[in-house]
Amino acid sequence: MGSGPTKVIWAHSWLAGQEAYEGLIPFLDTEQFTWVFPDFRGYGRSRGLAGDFSVSEMGRDLIEVADVLGWGGFHLVGHSMGGQAAQWVAGHPEFRDRLSSLALLCAVPSRAFPLDEDGTKLFEAATDDPDARATVITAVTGGRLGAGFVRHVNELSRKTADPAAMRAYLRTWTQDDVSGEVTAYQRPVLVLTGQHDPVLTAAVAEEQIIPQYTDVRSLVLDGSAHLPPMEIPARTVTVIAEHILGATATATASG
Repeated sequence: MGSGPTKVIWAHSWLAGQEAYEGLIPFLDTEQFTWVFPDFRGYGRSRGLAGDFSVSEMGRDLIEVADVLGWGGFHLVGHSMGGQAAQWVAGHPEFRDRLSSLALLCAVPSRAFPLDEDGTKLFEAATDDPDARATVITAVTGGRLGAGFVRHVNELSRKTADPAAMRAYLRTWTQDDVSGEVTAYQRPVLVLTGQHDPVLTAAVAEEQIIPQYTDVRSLVLDGSAHLPPMEIPARTVTVIAEHILGATATATASG
């Protein structure tokens, strides 16, 4: 999307593929930026692709997207589960120099985010059962947005996510600790959390994500919970674009 010189890849969350970000499209700056929203294996256009559904596989697939596009360098945005993969890319010695900046949006920590027994049962049920999935969507948005919003996200999830892949990714983001591989990324990082996110809170980010980085800024998104691209799309795009342009300006001035 777009034809600008500033190139951005967006890694999506667990609930649905890239179609969940269609609400962002009207607010994207397509003159300064080129935005790409790929699907992880098991979602959307990649629904039929097999794999091990690991953090490293997600990260390598993001790099492959950049390679196919011919992008040597780019900015990376990771939302929720996609944020765990983005942290892995930024920490990998083979790939980190290709990232001009990193934005982590309601991100799963690199060390994973284990659920308690009840939470595990609910999320496992949500991979197949639309009623359980509706409960998850309601929970991660703080029960604030009504039945219509929940129905919309539920339908997007049903259409774009393969249940078997969701089960595999659930194990990944709740159990796979890759924090030992997240080192030495020195470029600008923006850590965003939702004001009403009941799970991946600002406190979680402060303890488990922010200490990984040196050039890091954090911001709480007012009026949003765990799905800012759907809850407050214009604000989400604006904050991320400002971060990326700021990183670009800094790199230009120092280079």
